[in-house]
Amino acid sequence: ERCDSSLALSGQNVYELALTFQNSVERGMELFRYLKVYVDAGIVGAYDNLDLLRAEVHALYAHDDSVVAYYSPADYDALKTEVAKLAEGIVDQRAQSFLSKRKGLAKAGREEPKTHLEQRPDMKARLLAVPENELVVWLDEQVSGEVGTALLIGHLNNVYGPASADAAKSTAQGLLQHPASREAKALVRADLYLHWRCARRGSNPRDLPDDVYHVLNAAYCDVCATADSGQKEYVALLLS
Repeated sequence: ERCDSSLALSGQNVYELALTFQNSVERGMELFRYLKVYVDAGIVGAYDNLDLLRAEVHALYAHDDSVVAYYSPADYDALKTEVAKLAEGIVDQRAQSFLSKRKGLAKAGREEPKTHLEQRPDMKARLLAVPENELVVWLDEQVSGEVGTALLIGHLNNVYGPASADAAKSTAQGLLQHPASREAKALVRADLYLHWRCARRGSNPRDLPDDVYHVLNAAYCDVCATADSGQKEYVALLLS
């Protein structure tokens, strides 16, 4: 409060803590009782990445530069309810569905770049030709071009389902040109970075997609702080 700042909590935090129930109910309850103190105190809640993308689409078509990045009162009440249940060791169907969905996203994030590069040796060769010291410039170029548009269309399809090619392209291009669309640009930069890194190293670490998810969740924060030396390699690349 003295520096007029607040920590922000995301659904990814809840997901990673909830995973502990798979190994120890007692440990899971302990963690969520700790978290409940912060939630009851009104810590800021940041919307998840695809929710932020949806908010950016709304802002784009409403011709508005402001994006709703943090939980509404109703959504915050829902968060408090879930955290309170988990603090009591209640992992109901809603929580299990949430965990299953997130696991699927993490698995896809691990496997997709490697599979894609195995199927596209030409793409791998182009990525290998990008030296690390030119990565920032390359990312900027790709995000604003056809590749960035195509990648963002994939994310839009995940949110809204398949749309007509013209509508999807128009929305993707509009978002990437819109100054307020931080999440759209970060999602594309993350896709590019994960493929570039996989091409150079042969695979990505198992925990990298979850770590990247955390970083993208900070797109609307003023500060993204981490003690993870690995994240320091790419946080500025994704959120620049």
